[in-house]
Amino acid sequence: MSARGDAAQARLLPAFGRFVASGFDRRSPIAFLVLVTTGASVGYHWRDLLDANGEMDWLLAGIWAWMAALICWGVSLRRDLILVAVGACGGGVIEWWGTNTGLWSYFTQERPPLWILPAWPIAALSVDRMGQVVDWGVRQLFGWVRREPSLHLFRRAYFVLTSGFVLWMSAFIWPYAHLFASRVVIVVMIAVTLRCPDPRRDVQVFLAGSLLGVFLEYWGTSRECWTYYTQQVPPPVAVVAHGFAAIAFNRAAAGVSRALDWIASRAGAVREPTA
Repeated sequence: MSARGDAAQARLLPAFGRFVASGFDRRSPIAFLVLVTTGASVGYHWRDLLDANGEMDWLLAGIWAWMAALICWGVSLRRDLILVAVGACGGGVIEWWGTNTGLWSYFTQERPPLWILPAWPIAALSVDRMGQVVDWGVRQLFGWVRREPSLHLFRRAYFVLTSGFVLWMSAFIWPYAHLFASRVVIVVMIAVTLRCPDPRRDVQVFLAGSLLGVFLEYWGTSRECWTYYTQQVPPPVAVVAHGFAAIAFNRAAAGVSRALDWIASRAGAVREPTA
């Protein structure tokens, strides 16, 4: 390894520490309190589903500790509230589609269970934060080689990843493609893929969401909390689906943000006194 590479590596850890530390501020405890309150409320309301005599699930504890740390980092009230709303709505639609078409089912046989819905906005926030970490890592990587990442590189990666996923997911849901809801989902996936306003951000969010999906899907299917029709633990396409859903959620959140800005500007124009 070159001397320049050794020096870059020596600077990486302190730089990463400063980057992480900069994301925690006075808003972080508030985010943690909201998260704990939400989790406690869900746990209390559906306490009959909990096994009080069961052993500690360290994988689940690790997942929630990781997501809690992410949610408390880089808090932005406006962006986070919009993403929470989009994640809750989008997650509800996804769960309704999957459980009512038979693609997956929960141990309670609900279609879908209400207790799973809060997990979607929490995951959406977590992936948003992980995408920022991935972006930092990409900048550091290209900084070592003294070269700016090309937008065309991300665009090509975006179309390879998303197009491959759409084909993969379409094959996975093909036994249920005769259902209208599944056809709508395929059309939506194609529409999301064809529009690429920010390929760099989309690729990073896709990778971050897929990484989180590895742990979420393995935990859920291995504990038989939910089961896919293929009986896989878990189906690989379901893991990657978290990355694609994250792209859709971020796009929708950005659209809502622009709509709110437009409404605010129009309201301000109406309030301005005429000459």
